Amino acid sequence: NSPRVRSVRWDSQARGLLIDRSLFERELLSQADAHRGGGGEGTEGVPGSFQATQFGSFVRQLNLYGFQKVPGWVGAAVPGDAGGWLHFRNPNFRRDCPDLLLRLQRRTR
Repeated sequence: NSPRVRSVRWDSQARGLLIDRSLFERELLSQADAHRGGGGEGTEGVPGSFQATQFGSFVRQLNLYGFQKVPGWVGAAVPGDAGGWLHFRNPNFRRDCPDLLLRLQRRTR
């Protein structure tokens, strides 16, 4: 929950992730480019950046851990959620139940 990361947040029910794709790509996926001398505006010192450099690769990793994109979710489906965000859920990923994280396991292909 770094305050420097604005591209990922909990949904209003704290049962899923909301991801702003374009901001996520700039904040967290551009790290590899920044190390090679590329962009990465505002990402210096963001802890835990991802090794993936493509958003599709990151989504595949989410899927391998059992996250699913919420189908038909467009914009503010629940009061307090911003439009234009992608919504992902996993029943074992809830803000109020950190003990469920022990159930998150990477699936084999």
